[in-house]
Amino acid sequence: MTPTTPKYTPVDLSRWARKEHFEVFQSFAQCTFNQTVHIDITALLKNIKEAGWKFYPTIIFLLSKIVNKHTEFRMAIKNEELIIWDEIHPSYTIFHNETETFSSLWSHYDGNIHHFQNVYSEDVARYGNNLAYWPKEESRDNVFFVSGIPWVTFTSFNMNIANMQNFFSPMFTLGKYFEQDGKVLLPLAIQVHHSVCDGFHVARLFNELQEICDDLLNQ
Repeated sequence: MTPTTPKYTPVDLSRWARKEHFEVFQSFAQCTFNQTVHIDITALLKNIKEAGWKFYPTIIFLLSKIVNKHTEFRMAIKNEELIIWDEIHPSYTIFHNETETFSSLWSHYDGNIHHFQNVYSEDVARYGNNLAYWPKEESRDNVFFVSGIPWVTFTSFNMNIANMQNFFSPMFTLGKYFEQDGKVLLPLAIQVHHSVCDGFHVARLFNELQEICDDLLNQ
């Protein structure tokens, strides 16, 4: 799909409920924060198998659905002003066994899970053997980030970003899922910027993700 110029809406800070919070976390209290949870994917894996899909693109799609639903995950600084992208697309990592390195791809998200399964498969087939960091093209502005560490499970994960003041894109990291008490659990970490996002918003994201993992085929 040919990239188009991403559309966005500027934020009117004077009328934004989080104006004071934004200014605090853009000045003396600059910070990101991280949270890791275990998502129950027992039903999700069953439904993925029935649909004939793969796990990685499916979970990327579900994350895309939720972050596009909420404005706090679509914010950025553009031309020195705070904006909300109309839509954001997932940028995700592909591992290369032969070099033990990874590439970063992005795929178009339009809200349709069947479409995303197809475009993901097309992108991986076309660019998956290219060892460049950005084999497709350099990542677009309106993206969020997903990576996986499928070799190990974890209870906590942290990204350290040197210049974090205007880096508002959510960053997700998936761990190796495991069985416990008859359930299959997925370690999932998120990093967000406190200027645009609070613990309430992250909790809502995780709760909504759990809901759609329990009911995939109605998405």
